[in-house]
Amino acid sequence: MRALIAQQLARAGAAAMLIPSDKPDHLLYTSAWGFYPRGPLPVLSIGKEDTLTLRRLLTKGNVAISLDVQNSFGTSTATERNVIAELPGTDADEMVLLGAHLDSWDYAQGADDNGSGVAAVLDTARILKSLNIKPKCTIRFVLFTGEEQANLGSRAYIEKHKQELDRLRTFLMMDDGAQPAIGLQSNTRDDFVAPLQDLLRPLVPMGAGKIYVAPSVDSDDASFMIAGVPSLSLKVEPGDYDIRHHPSTDTFDKIDPRALALDTSVLAATAWMIANAPERPGRRLSAQEVQELLKKNGLELARETILGPTEP
Repeated sequence: MRALIAQQLARAGAAAMLIPSDKPDHLLYTSAWGFYPRGPLPVLSIGKEDTLTLRRLLTKGNVAISLDVQNSFGTSTATERNVIAELPGTDADEMVLLGAHLDSWDYAQGADDNGSGVAAVLDTARILKSLNIKPKCTIRFVLFTGEEQANLGSRAYIEKHKQELDRLRTFLMMDDGAQPAIGLQSNTRDDFVAPLQDLLRPLVPMGAGKIYVAPSVDSDDASFMIAGVPSLSLKVEPGDYDIRHHPSTDTFDKIDPRALALDTSVLAATAWMIANAPERPGRRLSAQEVQELLKKNGLELARETILGPTEP
């Protein structure tokens, strides 16, 4: 939505767009999500305390701001790759896809966004492989690149593997940090909530058996939602993740090993149970049905952000 607002401001003649940071004190929020490959006007993050100062000044009248933005765009391009592995099933006709994104932001280590998700996917693969048992459906593991530039990696995966999408039982991912798991989010799809809750009943004692229907449009699950594929993301307690999301404080020392172990257990169990279920919990939607789903949930304007904005 920020990208759409930026386009409107640019058309109205605005010189720049200031995004107040939701982090404490002067901690800046770093992100160009939705502005890839570049925004229609300069966009800057300003600290919470600076925002409060500006608002106090604005109560007394207009405020003049002088900006000195040092920035440049490179002319070279780089090729990035998704990382893919799989645990073959006894029935090759269908598969479950488990993913997380590899990329992060420069000012920190990206430990929780999304190093924790990558670690959970890798450890899920290790756990299932070490059991030396075969699932009914193939379980494929994917580490996407370019999520922070509007899901480039997952969109590229869908384009390259579009002939396989009808075979996908579910896309499952983790991208909300290593906080205690409380369930799964079905991304506006309420048609497979009941089958999933019955199938995933073993997660109840772990506190993660609830299915949330709320939409998510800012990570790789949105790419699969647009493609009509049933998508699930791990739902976790908020904790202090939002404070560490995208600023310089997203570092390894903040990760809770116990919470990460629980998240990994939930992902592994969910992937295994869906892969071995007699039937898939939900079907793939047609393009028309996806459009109706977006409209029903007020997400038509978010479609451009999900798919990536066009050049201004």
